[in-house]
Amino acid sequence: MNESSSAREKQGAASTPRLLLLCTLFTSLLSIFYLVDAFESAHDAISDQLQIHISSPPDEKPVVYLLITDASLIEADEVDGISWPWPRSAYAEAVRFLNNAGAKEIIFDMIFSERSVHGYEDDVGFASAVEEAGVILANLSSSHRSAMSEQRALENLRITDRFALPVEGTDATMFKDYPYIRAPVAELTERVKAVGDVKFVQDRDGIGRRIPMLIRSGNRYHPSLSLSASASALGITAYRIEENELVLTGPGIERSIPLDAEGMARSHYYGDSGIYDKYLLLRVIKSQISIDEGSPPYYDPALFKDKIVIIGADATELKDFRPNPFNKSNDPGAHYHGTAIHNILAGDFLQSRYEAIYVLPVLFLTSLLLALVTARFRATTGFAFTFLLLALNAVTAIYMFKHHGLLIDVTATSINLIGCFILATGFNYVTEARQRHFVTSAFGQYLSPDVVKALVDDPNRLLLGGDVRTMTAFFSDIAGFSTISERLSPQALVALLNEYLSEMCDIIGKYHGTVDKFEGDAIMAFWGAPIYRHDHARLALLAALEMQERLRVLRTKWAAEGRDQLFVRMGINSGPMLVGNMGSRTRMNYTVMGDAVNLASRLEAANKFYGTNLMISKKTRALAGDGFVTRELDAIQVVGKKKPVFVYELLGKEGEVGKSLQHGAQLFEQALICYRKGELFAAKEQFAQVYDHIPEDPATAEFLRRIEAADKNMVQGGWDGVFKPDSKM
Repeated sequence: MNESSSAREKQGAASTPRLLLLCTLFTSLLSIFYLVDAFESAHDAISDQLQIHISSPPDEKPVVYLLITDASLIEADEVDGISWPWPRSAYAEAVRFLNNAGAKEIIFDMIFSERSVHGYEDDVGFASAVEEAGVILANLSSSHRSAMSEQRALENLRITDRFALPVEGTDATMFKDYPYIRAPVAELTERVKAVGDVKFVQDRDGIGRRIPMLIRSGNRYHPSLSLSASASALGITAYRIEENELVLTGPGIERSIPLDAEGMARSHYYGDSGIYDKYLLLRVIKSQISIDEGSPPYYDPALFKDKIVIIGADATELKDFRPNPFNKSNDPGAHYHGTAIHNILAGDFLQSRYEAIYVLPVLFLTSLLLALVTARFRATTGFAFTFLLLALNAVTAIYMFKHHGLLIDVTATSINLIGCFILATGFNYVTEARQRHFVTSAFGQYLSPDVVKALVDDPNRLLLGGDVRTMTAFFSDIAGFSTISERLSPQALVALLNEYLSEMCDIIGKYHGTVDKFEGDAIMAFWGAPIYRHDHARLALLAALEMQERLRVLRTKWAAEGRDQLFVRMGINSGPMLVGNMGSRTRMNYTVMGDAVNLASRLEAANKFYGTNLMISKKTRALAGDGFVTRELDAIQVVGKKKPVFVYELLGKEGEVGKSLQHGAQLFEQALICYRKGELFAAKEQFAQVYDHIPEDPATAEFLRRIEAADKNMVQGGWDGVFKPDSKM
């Protein structure tokens, strides 16, 4: 795992609880809207689309519609001289024709609740035909008595009482009470085979997707028109409620109808009314009259054999339109009941899994998954995961509908996924923006623009904690600064320091270094973090040389201005260091720690013993590679270390150091070899020769002083040439 991925996991672990809380709060709010049915209309609309685009027309079509159309009303009036309402004797002719044709069931989706305007005999004649053919008529339950008299309301309950069903296991909470019934006139109701309720249930958008199977009127249960017709066709003899299902049983047959919490079944539409054969009721009436007169009928009776025939209206004047998912304006009411009949016969009602017990666990589970993914991965991964869940949700919905007739929630789940993704992405964006602001404000003045950009692109590099890696540390200090500061006013001192520090930091940034901190006039910097570079030692040396060169130019400028000149000592060391954002969550500092860092500081201080300005360690010299001219200065015994540290003076880049200085450095190193062997006389002679090439060399003077002060007995007793300074370094 690379460093970026590891850091991103750390950040994800830190932000996961907050993202979980945020997504949970959003899902909880969404759940409240869900519980008050805010998404019910969308759920219904999606179920419509599933039926429209996935449902296939049935192979067998047990239902046939006989309709009264606008054209039929005009023809009856203008051709036959029969105005609306038609005499019931005309309907009797249609019943005779259908009965003789072998229709399985004859159903009127018409309520004959008023006596015929054509007289009592008209009702009696129709009643005889109804009784002979075993016709099923419609009634309509209501929660209000409306225009019925109290006497008529009681009479309707009496004459329909024999059609009430003995339903086992009923739960009154599933069914709303409709105490009033508009029934056909007594002459018809007393001779009809069955009656069925034609109540039309509309959803919020006016579409009829659900149909009541049972209508409760007090303590009695009356069947719907579709249930009456289907029960008669199937030979159903018993009814019971089992776990939100209406179970119908008869000799060798059983059907289960899933009911929702209100006791209604959800119809599975295969298309609009056009998927079933439709014929004109007027033509059927005339067909029977033609047969009676010895003429051929308009329709072949075979068209209706073994069919369930629903007689209804499709005329604008009669206003019996019932919107459905396929036709939201002008489909006849017969199709509302015909679809339900087909569903009962085929056992093919839809089941909606829209209840909270099914949906809410899915909402919270997907919210949890999305929060975990977006917390630990980039936005593109979160987007892909969200898209995958959305696609899975859609595919599952299609599969469950097509193969199991189940309608699962898509809307709330999709809104939850999209909302949680937007919130999580926004949260990450704000968090990253804060990190970017932190990076820019904290490091913008001390790092090169490309390093700052890299940190802004991946702020995870600055997470609380640290990594151990080999890097190069740098310390610098102004020689004699205390004396200078005593001479200058605070304003002059600040101006001088600001100019000096700005110039030095610009160079450090130029070579991709990181300024750690200022301590008065001292600068601490490092190379190799937050953006790791394998050439960190080389970059540090190049920066140090350029800083010294810039100081020479600045000293000329300051001298011309009559200001103090600054001489700066620098120490550089490379080695394993702990680097990272150290501190508390409220106050942090991006820094380096470790033995190698401390040594760099001590090398800076050690410059004063040799009169040098740029001291580096042996490790740094090795890591920097070729291209630099150095001279070995000494082996120093640093406090806290058992082994001496070999140190070098950085003289410059190859090709830029004069031959005389290089030759003097070689003589110095040769003299140092003699010095370490204890050959002090030879060392003294060779050190003296260094002056010929490096006049007044402070480092040479230091060794000549040591040789003069050396105790010959000490040399003969075990001299190792290691410098052990009296003061702590």
